[in-house]
Formats: sequence, C-alpha cells, structure tokens
Amino acid sequence: MEIIFLSSFTFIIFSILFILILPCYCFIIKDSNIINDRWQYENKENTNKIGSYRKKLKHNVSINKDIKGDEHIMSSYENEKYIKKLLEDYEKYKITTYSSENTFFFPGQGEQYLSMGLDTYNNYKECKELYNSASKILGYNLMDLIKNGPIEKLKNSEIAQPSIYTVSMASLEKLKIENNDAYMKLNLCMGYSLGEYSALTCANSLSFEEGVYITKERGKAMQYCSTLYKMTTIAIVGLTLDNIKKLIEEVNKKMNDDIFIVSYMTDRKFGLCGKPHTMDYLNTLAKEKYKAIFTKKLEIAGAFHSFYMFPAKEALKNVLKQITFKKLSVPVISNVDGNAYDDPVIIKDLLILQLTSPIKINTCLQNVLKHGYKSGYELGPGTINTNLLRDLSKNTKRAITYI
Repeated sequence: MEIIFLSSFTFIIFSILFILILPCYCFIIKDSNIINDRWQYENKENTNKIGSYRKKLKHNVSINKDIKGDEHIMSSYENEKYIKKLLEDYEKYKITTYSSENTFFFPGQGEQYLSMGLDTYNNYKECKELYNSASKILGYNLMDLIKNGPIEKLKNSEIAQPSIYTVSMASLEKLKIENNDAYMKLNLCMGYSLGEYSALTCANSLSFEEGVYITKERGKAMQYCSTLYKMTTIAIVGLTLDNIKKLIEEVNKKMNDDIFIVSYMTDRKFGLCGKPHTMDYLNTLAKEKYKAIFTKKLEIAGAFHSFYMFPAKEALKNVLKQITFKKLSVPVISNVDGNAYDDPVIIKDLLILQLTSPIKINTCLQNVLKHGYKSGYELGPGTINTNLLRDLSKNTKRAITYI
C-alpha cells in the first residue's frame, strides 16, 4: 500500500513539473529558431554564395566563425586580429641570422604582358623544354597563348599565375646558362605574392612541375573567388599609413562598406580593395581631399590578400597536401610577415595564410636591405620588387640585373 502511494505521489510531482517546464522549453526553442531564422535571412546572400562555392569546387570549405558561431565574411579589423594571432605561433620559427648579399626576386600577378619570355623560348633549348612541360600539365599551348593572347585571357588568374611562374622559371634557367656563378652565390629568395612559389622553386623546395600544378590550382580557386565577389583594387601613392587609415574610416562612414589594405609596398605606397562603387569614391577622395600623389586601378582579377579569398584557402590546402616541400637550399622571405624561413612545413602554412593576409612587401624589402644586400636579380616579367626596393634605398640602382 505504501509503495503504491509513493508511486502515485511521484507520478503527480513529475506531471506537475512537466506541465510547468514544457512551455518554457518550447519558448526557448522557438526563440532560438527565431534568432537562427533572422540570422539566415540577414546573411542569406553570403551563405548562398559560400554554399555555391563549396558545390562548385567540391571541397568542404571551412568558413571562419565569429564569437556567436555565425558564418560570415570577416571585416578588415577582424581579419587583421585573426592573422595577428596566427602569426604569433610562427614567430619562433623565423630565421634571424641570414645573408641577403645576393638576392633573387620574383614577380607576382599583374606583371603579365603579351610575348613575355619570348626570348627565352626562342633562344634557349632548356627554356623551351620548360614551356613544353608546362603546356602538358596545363592542357594547352602556353607559349601560343602568351604570344597571341588575347590579353584579357592572360589576365585570368587560372592562366596568369602558371604563365608568370613559367616565364620566371625560364628566366632563372637562362641565368644558370649564361651566368651560373651568380646562381651559385645566391643567399636569399623573395617573391611578390605568386612569386613566392617561384622563390621556393629557386630554393629547391619545389620542382618546376609541382610549381606549375600548384599555381594553376591556386589561380583557379582565386579566379572563382573573384567571380564570387566583384571587387576593385587600387594602388595609392603619397599617403602615410595614418592618412590611409583616416581615408578608409571616412569612406566607411559614408558608404557603409568595408575596405581592406591588401598590400603594404612602402611607407607611402599601399594597395586597397573594396566594392567598385566604394573604391571609385575612395579614389576621388584620396586625390581631392587627401592629396595623394598618384592612384591606379590594378590589373588583377579580384580582392587578393583579403578575407574575400577565404574560400580559396581550403582549395589550396587540399592541393598543398599532395606536395612534399623539400628542405630549402636558401631561406625564402614570407610576404605574410616579412620574415625569412627555411622550414618547409611552416612555409606551407604561411602560403595558405597568404591568400587572406595583406602582404608586407615593405617589411620584406627592409629585411633584405638590413641583412647586407649588395646585388640582386629580378627574374621574370616586370620590375615590381626592385622598383620598390629603389624607393626604400636610392643606393641600389646599379645593384640590380633584370633577366
């Protein structure tokens, strides 16, 4: 009898608790769903774009999350904090004692032009073999495209990146043939963005064929991001970093759009990117109010080195997983922080980070000058690295050879 009474009492208590708790629980679930539905509505455009990119590249792209766990495109401020935190982990791996007496420089995207590298193709059998080898990997006649264009096709990242890489490697081969002593005296390599892959090949960490494959896949992923997010990149000359930040703040208030600093070239040369209409306004304001000496829209396909390249990181990571980077014969300077590294594992991580990180070319070149620079070679199309080097030090004019 006592047992039956206790069971009945327990049942009544649990029934009362269930009746009291159920409405609260339902309210919590409903409220949570409302918040989730609202977030999905507000971020529908970005979520759909990210989803379509995942489907397109067939990669499980991992998008960074904010403190609420929401998928979103990072602001420039958030991206800066995110990268700064990551770089703290790499600080212990950088090389502090190295020589830059003889440094090789390699160009990045935007330096391409019709018929670039034609002399190496026509005059050196070894160089011609490189172009033919690249053509087999790429699936099209590379030199025919470089020679005949059209130039708009050559601006496409999927084509531009392996093209510039191949021309740079042909220039290196030409140097080895004509002046192998210069190559044997090499102390340090540096590349501008894409040029880091040329630098790593020069430092014997990558084979030529691996470099062609990586730059092709990197270019493909970056081109798709560029299609996904229509952005404009502008170079601004003549403003200090403080004035650049004030300019960005003023434009943000007016246009309610985020602007990224994507390249630090010198203390008065910067690359900025954002939406086309926002960058048009920024361009006008930079010249008329802030008195910039010079501004120019850059011939690159998208918002390189900003968080708008984040989806490409996973694609690049999957490509680099297939490649074993070998021990470097000489250090290579990373664009991400301007420091020299020779650990192939760390360099691979930094190459992935480089896609969404502003490139610190000014710090790279300052470290080149600081470590005993005497002579250098710019190998490949364009003269971007050594032009910036001259801006930083007027004594380097006769210490540069172009190949």
